[in-house]
Amino acid sequence: MKKSFSPWCISLVLLILVHGPLFAATIVLKNGATVRGKLIHRTDAELTLEDQVTKQLRLIKSDQVRTINLDPGEEKAGLSADASVILVKIRPAIGLMPGIAYPFGKVGKNLALGYGAMLYSDLQMPMKTQIFKIRLGLGVGFFYHPTISTDYSPQLMFIPVVAHAKFQFITSVGLRPYIKIGGGITPVLASGGSSIDPTAAAALGLGYVNEKIPYLEFFIEAGAMMFFEKQRGDFITANLGVAYMFGTR
Repeated sequence: MKKSFSPWCISLVLLILVHGPLFAATIVLKNGATVRGKLIHRTDAELTLEDQVTKQLRLIKSDQVRTINLDPGEEKAGLSADASVILVKIRPAIGLMPGIAYPFGKVGKNLALGYGAMLYSDLQMPMKTQIFKIRLGLGVGFFYHPTISTDYSPQLMFIPVVAHAKFQFITSVGLRPYIKIGGGITPVLASGGSSIDPTAAAALGLGYVNEKIPYLEFFIEAGAMMFFEKQRGDFITANLGVAYMFGTR
């Protein structure tokens, strides 16, 4: 008895053979490596591919590319406005910043050195310039301060909630110096009561991104934070941090 293929099986095979490579690009890097995937986004400075197997995004700098071979239809695919393209443009990130807060001024006479961390998330404003970026975000932190005065509760806990704008400069060696300013509110918790204080913050920082792991940014940051209530609280902050950036791999 002869076996036969149904028409839909034949159609499926033909569809795979004909359309399988339509949205693929082959890129040869200057170091000799070959990268293949779907072209998601392309600018003069960089391009983004989607891995055909893992579906993850990979960012490649244009100065690392020797040749690009685009299959038919790839140019249109690179210009499509789907979710992947939006992700590449805004580059959302989530980060953790453990650190210390040193009180000074009037509050410095009553509080000891505090320690804690900030958890934040931000995203990049779509911009054509490749050397300067603006990121907007929101952070929530927790800092614990022992007291050194009998006029205060044995300890104070601060929970700053701060929105920020980050002005970042992108260099070719992976370094990313930045200036950050922000404001928000800070619930202050103590055994004798609590308050919610208006807050202002500013910082200088230096980030670093290695081209082998472009989805991680490591940084150090030094800044100042001010709480405004009956008695103003001034703090110098120092943080180390790491952030995971979506839209790249």
